Amino acid sequence: MRQLIRSRLLHFTIVGFVLYVVNGHFERQNQRVLTCLTPSQRAVLTADWAQVVGRAPTANELSQLVNVALDEQMLVSEAMLQGLHKSDQVIIQRLLRDADFLGIKGDSQDKIDAVLATGVAAGDEVVRRRLIQLMQHASALNLSGLAPSKDELDTIYSQRPDLGVVPLRLSFEHVFFDSSHSNARARAEQILRENTQDSVRGDVFLDGNHFSNLNRVAITSKFGEDFSLALASSAKPIGSWFGPLQSAYGFHLVRIKNRNEAYRLSFDELAPELEEIWRRERQAQAWNAYVEELRDNYKADCHAAI
Repeated sequence: MRQLIRSRLLHFTIVGFVLYVVNGHFERQNQRVLTCLTPSQRAVLTADWAQVVGRAPTANELSQLVNVALDEQMLVSEAMLQGLHKSDQVIIQRLLRDADFLGIKGDSQDKIDAVLATGVAAGDEVVRRRLIQLMQHASALNLSGLAPSKDELDTIYSQRPDLGVVPLRLSFEHVFFDSSHSNARARAEQILRENTQDSVRGDVFLDGNHFSNLNRVAITSKFGEDFSLALASSAKPIGSWFGPLQSAYGFHLVRIKNRNEAYRLSFDELAPELEEIWRRERQAQAWNAYVEELRDNYKADCHAAI
């Protein structure tokens, strides 16, 4: 009896191994095939990169560009295998437009079928982008019912101290002394000593002499980085005149009228933004996992590009 049982277990093991090998061979044979990029297509990627970055890509960067192009080809192929192009109105209208451009006659369905038969659709940039967009949308929908825990949101809040920061804001007035006059700085220093600061004693500043609730970015855009830094870092009491501060235009005597220090919004105030960040992160993770899984079903037939 023991010999019989051992014999059956051995048979089951052998049969299982054979089925595993056959199934693996069947799956490999049924992998979708991607066409590797031709030298001219690689040259286009190189030229596009150089135009944006200002230099030719390294070998590693070019390899990454090629992989991205192959992933795009894979996603377009998979989307069309799933029939996503058959029900989307944006793609349908684009296919009909392609048919008219190619001079294809017939009703709408005949035109669409003819365009699909030519393979033109897979090379249409609008169709390609739309198909990938539909795939990403379907991936995101799978996460629509999920919600983050408070601990997960707490983690994002603590790891992203830049979120919800309200910057320093200053309200101030100034007296301007145009640097086109050789004595601009001297005039400013004299008026400061005399404590007779008045806009009529300065020169005309086109943007005016009073500014309210400006942050560092706004101040820099009007007066320059050096002026903005000196103003923001000033330890002078509110309401007292100081300077002269130099800008791109000349010299300024300045009086800060109000200073609102930078602060960060609370966790509760940022909760909706934190949830959105969590959702985007989960969607990106799910999408990357899906693409990685999809790669197992495809292989690149590089010989087809020679």
